[in-house]
Amino acid sequence: MDGTPRDWIDGFLAHLLNERRVSGHTIAAYRQDLRALDDFRRSRNVVDWNALDHAAVRAFAAADHAGGLAPRSIQRRLSAVRTFYAYLQREEMALHNPAIDVRAPAPKRRLPTLLDTDQMARLLAFRVTDSLSSRDKAIMELFYSSGLRLDELVSLNLESIDLSDRMVRVHGKGAKTRIVPIGRHAID
Repeated sequence: MDGTPRDWIDGFLAHLLNERRVSGHTIAAYRQDLRALDDFRRSRNVVDWNALDHAAVRAFAAADHAGGLAPRSIQRRLSAVRTFYAYLQREEMALHNPAIDVRAPAPKRRLPTLLDTDQMARLLAFRVTDSLSSRDKAIMELFYSSGLRLDELVSLNLESIDLSDRMVRVHGKGAKTRIVPIGRHAID
């Protein structure tokens, strides 16, 4: 197929729709991503898709990042570019895929939100009416007061708990064993 670079984008999107049967949302996202790449290509005076190189694709991703685009969105754009170039190679329009080793910036790791003391007190304020609710409250008190990880809590057995010393032996990450104090309410 001869034509403009935009014609190749349209041909690729038709390929996704008709041959690969991807969702309309994916096609819309890829259209937006590839048009952004085409705008970038034209701003750099790159004549055709075969002339776009690895450094240019990295610059495209860097410009997106500098423009405030989220790392996951940049990753999706790079995925669109890689898939597009695989199509161009199949159609013998491109000799190489310049997006192969280009990586998006790592997303920021979000810290988990924590319950404050008042929220935790409200959570633990339920009445103990039977042995199951007593067990549940003890588990929640132990979890909160000792700072155990959930997998550490789940893997506990009775032999690990020393009520007289108010300590619990846990096997945590990396198969490391540690001794952790148990809070007064959990002991009660």
